[in-house]
Amino acid sequence: MKIALVHMRHAASGGTERFLNELSCYLAERGEEVTIICRSHVVPSHPAIRFVRLRPFSVGKAQRIWRFARAVERHVKAADYDLVYGLGKTWTHDMLRIGGGTVHHHLASKSSRQRRRKDKIAARIEAKAMAPGAYYHVVSNSQQSDSEIAEAYGVPSQKRSVIHNFVDTHRFDRERLGDDARALAVELGLDGHTPVFLFLGTGYQRKGLESTLNAFARLDINATLIVVGRDSRQAKYQEHARQLGIEEKCIFLGEQPSPERYFSLADCYVLPAHYEPFGFTVLEALACGTPVITTASCGAKEVVTSDIATVIDRADNIGALTDAMSYWAGCKGDTELQKRCRELALTLDVGIIMMKNYQCILDVYQLKQAAKCWT
Repeated sequence: MKIALVHMRHAASGGTERFLNELSCYLAERGEEVTIICRSHVVPSHPAIRFVRLRPFSVGKAQRIWRFARAVERHVKAADYDLVYGLGKTWTHDMLRIGGGTVHHHLASKSSRQRRRKDKIAARIEAKAMAPGAYYHVVSNSQQSDSEIAEAYGVPSQKRSVIHNFVDTHRFDRERLGDDARALAVELGLDGHTPVFLFLGTGYQRKGLESTLNAFARLDINATLIVVGRDSRQAKYQEHARQLGIEEKCIFLGEQPSPERYFSLADCYVLPAHYEPFGFTVLEALACGTPVITTASCGAKEVVTSDIATVIDRADNIGALTDAMSYWAGCKGDTELQKRCRELALTLDVGIIMMKNYQCILDVYQLKQAAKCWT
């Protein structure tokens, strides 16, 4: 089968990019003829994967995404793909995956002054992508996103599926990474006895770092908070930690490679997100045997259980967040807890989730073939 996967950016990092790499490799390994339609790319995840680069002239981000979507439409019409799978910000596909929530709901949460031209163009593209007749099937990675799709665009239930995110349980494995984690602890000056909380993610505001700092400051135990990830306003959060009197207990590291080392070092992963369609990092923490604190606004709440995670109602409930941090700090070194975390993550291993995606692709292909017979 000739399968085209469409995403403007093919790269080694990023949630959608990670999905693109894993799915393209899985399909190629099963003998499918895989083409990635993109504007830019890095080395493919499998040598049999080919690229079609579309780079129409454009000025600015808004024009770039619109003209790329138009170029994809022209290319697909002229090609002979058996199935086209779009990963967002285009409108020409048989299947569409929404991995980061709908643009419609993102914009609804912003004031009109915060809405950029690029956002408005993305919303127009999404509306075209979800229009009746534009797709056979829509996949999302959480019930939260699935509900948004139904609410915003009225996509019928029989044309929607939820396939949760995945985790590479070989890469994220505390037992395998034990020596690396111990070396990291020495590097950071940790004593091995003090509970370690980890906040890891790009975009501190949306993912709740301010709430994390406020709750951490209320703890009546000695603990360490490690902050990993990229944010242009990191200095602002470091100043906030200083004002709270916890500067010496917080380690800000910025963007770092090998997140698996930090998940294997931590005693609890804290993600009190204001909005997070799913969150790969929740599964990565669990795969490393690390319990999680998150919010009802994080789609990953759908897969966790209360014996390995705490889901608080909202990011600004500092009292609940403090209580949860205190509870999990008391579980430091609990090997049975680590085992339960890992067992849940194994049910969402990348191989299992890619198999589900492949089956969905095969089902949609059969649906498309049947539709052709009727026309």
